[in-house]
Amino acid sequence: MESVHVYAFYVILKLLIFFTDICSSKQQTAILDIGVIADGCSHNNAEYNQTLTSTSVWDESLAVRLHWIYLESKESYQVLRTVMEFRRVGMDSILLAVDLQYLGGLTKQLINDNIPVLALGRINRVPVPDVNGDNDCRSSFPPPETANSQDECLPPVDSVEHMSTLQHNHSLSYLDSNIIAVLHHLRWTTQIILYEKAIEFYVDRIIRVLSNEGRFVVAYEVGTMNQDQVQVLLETLDGPSGDHKINITIMGHTTCVEHVLFTAGQYVRNNQRRSSLSIRSLWLVFLLQDDNNLYRIQEYAANIDNVAVILLPTFFVGTDKNNGTTDILQLVRKALFNIGSNSTMTTMNKSDMNYLILELLQSELQGCHWSPVQTLMFTVGGRGWSHVGYVDTMGRTAFHAEIFPNTRFGFNHRKFAVSTLEWAPFVIASPNNTYTGLCFDLLDHLASSLNFTFEIDRPPDGQWGVINANGTWTGMVGQLAEAEIDIVVAPLSTQAKREKVMDFTYSFYIDYTTILMKKKDPTTTKWRTLIDPFSEELLLCVLISLPVMSMLLFLFERFSPFYVGDEEREGQSGLHTYQDAFWYMYGALLTQGGEHLPRSQTGRTLLSSWWLFCIIMMATYSGNLIAFLTVNKDKPPFSTVAGMLQQDHYRWGTIGGSSWITAFNETQAPDLMKVWAGMLEFNASDNSILSSQSSEHFKKVLGGGYAYIGDKTQMEIKMAEECSLLISDDEFMPLQYALGLPNFSPYTKMFSDELLHIHESGLLHIWKSRWWPQRNFCDGELVTSAKTITLIDVQSAFYLIGIGLTLATLIIIIEKVTFWYQTKVTSRKFQNDSKVNESTNVTIKYIGTNS
Repeated sequence: MESVHVYAFYVILKLLIFFTDICSSKQQTAILDIGVIADGCSHNNAEYNQTLTSTSVWDESLAVRLHWIYLESKESYQVLRTVMEFRRVGMDSILLAVDLQYLGGLTKQLINDNIPVLALGRINRVPVPDVNGDNDCRSSFPPPETANSQDECLPPVDSVEHMSTLQHNHSLSYLDSNIIAVLHHLRWTTQIILYEKAIEFYVDRIIRVLSNEGRFVVAYEVGTMNQDQVQVLLETLDGPSGDHKINITIMGHTTCVEHVLFTAGQYVRNNQRRSSLSIRSLWLVFLLQDDNNLYRIQEYAANIDNVAVILLPTFFVGTDKNNGTTDILQLVRKALFNIGSNSTMTTMNKSDMNYLILELLQSELQGCHWSPVQTLMFTVGGRGWSHVGYVDTMGRTAFHAEIFPNTRFGFNHRKFAVSTLEWAPFVIASPNNTYTGLCFDLLDHLASSLNFTFEIDRPPDGQWGVINANGTWTGMVGQLAEAEIDIVVAPLSTQAKREKVMDFTYSFYIDYTTILMKKKDPTTTKWRTLIDPFSEELLLCVLISLPVMSMLLFLFERFSPFYVGDEEREGQSGLHTYQDAFWYMYGALLTQGGEHLPRSQTGRTLLSSWWLFCIIMMATYSGNLIAFLTVNKDKPPFSTVAGMLQQDHYRWGTIGGSSWITAFNETQAPDLMKVWAGMLEFNASDNSILSSQSSEHFKKVLGGGYAYIGDKTQMEIKMAEECSLLISDDEFMPLQYALGLPNFSPYTKMFSDELLHIHESGLLHIWKSRWWPQRNFCDGELVTSAKTITLIDVQSAFYLIGIGLTLATLIIIIEKVTFWYQTKVTSRKFQNDSKVNESTNVTIKYIGTNS
């Protein structure tokens, strides 16, 4: 019965060949008839007769006509009989698509003939796993073993020395071997696989292999997803604040791969300030495509930094998607395509075509196919493909370069929008709209190390950033909150409220808030030169001690038992009189002696302690006096915030739209609350009190009667230029300067790590020495030579002469008046006494006469 079927097939086949040859002769098409013998259980997967055509580069049509016979019996005589029938009807060649492990190999009758027979199957040393569990009826044709050594199948010359020596797993198909070999080379421990439904069988097998090796794999079927669904998937993979690497493998044909990469490119472009998926994801694409046209892949992946493509021929995937069988149609299409695209040929006859078809099929089946691995590089002219290696059908790899070299180049020359405001010495604006300073040294280094470029802009309102009543932010903080810029490069102070709408990097500088004011006119206090060496309290104690000690010396000398019986000192000058004791103690205070010395032990003991006191005081006074005469010591109008609040001669203000406004608004410190209330009061009549320009505040300070509250660094630099300025001793409201990034920026850690490295390397200190002045005090305060003492320096000494002359004049007047008064009183008393005596003498004489 079976012979009748074969004979009937023979008759029908002869008629088909006859009529087809007539038609092809008119169309000038070379038709090659190939008989295919396959297992009967695959009958539902292919048509009875199929004609495959291709157009060559020399404008001739090439065609292969496949004639199928499916054998239900696996006996070798049936295969031999069918081959004989194909030869009888004039087949040009015959393909055996039966599993030879059931046949025991090829017989001599099949080989020794003019019509070539090519066996597509081979004896499996390790059986291919059957997903459906049907091991009796299957048409799985793994690559046949070649009689040649694997070393004869070499990659291109530039990769030969880098070829791996991994053992091929014969239980894997072409596609499995390629994908697993590349993944082994990358050593990924975790990865995400995006695939299309058509290759689900292969993906399941790849996942099992990788999972058995201890690798974590998550797979998503994306072939049936629309663009919105892929976008949601990418958002899930990206995460809100992830900073870990994401390894993504895409497997599929051109349509599926382009769909995923197009959606990913749009996602990256639309979320470039909030997502780091572009730089932290590695995209490994296994593209099933028979040509080398990657233009659309390059276009869609332009915004993704790390993309590598492995071009795999479509014949790697069989038509039976459930069990991964070899697809003969794809093999023949591949051979036709290669012949037709060979530009070195000018014509093709049937014999040559038959020979080339079988040669190409055998080459493909022998596994000598090296698929190129290309990575999308950044070049001066834009993105471009670069070959980095190859992978063959046996699972061997040959890489002469990194698959993802862009990971070593940071942001790969991406352009960032930078906002800044002038704030010397951190940011110094030049007339040609360029900027220098410490912050831009920092930015230049970051741009070099992280490989990005930037363009600079200023906030439209010229403010740093404060919150409005409606909850929006002004200035540079507002630009970050609205994602209008990528980075703020300026001495931006970190604050809790700002942190809610933006990210801060690692702080690169710490400063403090203080008060800048103008010095008092030094000539107005020069009259205090002789009393300035001592504080007011000390001067008061010395002045009190002089009369007190004089009184004690007088009492000790006056009532000491040592002087009992000494009648001679009465009526004489000495220390037993207060006047002499005072002038002696005063002379000792000026390190001068006196005329009288005490003879009693009590007086000598007291006087010796006074001498020691006078020596110490005069030595200290003399040293300080010299310092006060040679070095200017400017006493500020006030030195603390409390002192500023207690005076009525100064107004104060700060930078409007800055962190100080927010800090004063939220402070609970009583003194700072009063400072803020004063600012608001002063600003009502003078809006420059809260000017956003520091130059305006410096101008007001130099005008006098104004105190500027700001950062200490800028004030010290201004003091080095202007000798009339002075800062208070009070430091409050510490400031931490950092770079600003959009809220939840994925790049915060990258920038912070690089800033920490800069800090540890000492570069900040080098840059600071470049922009900071060599000293933070005025040149006029540095004494390099002896100072000439002027009249105004010692004017107080002349004041003392005047005071002494005045006192002496007053004393002599008092003495004169006292002397005149005493003389007059004595004269009257004498006259009165004379008159009394005369009357007494007359009375006596009268009495005497009467007697």
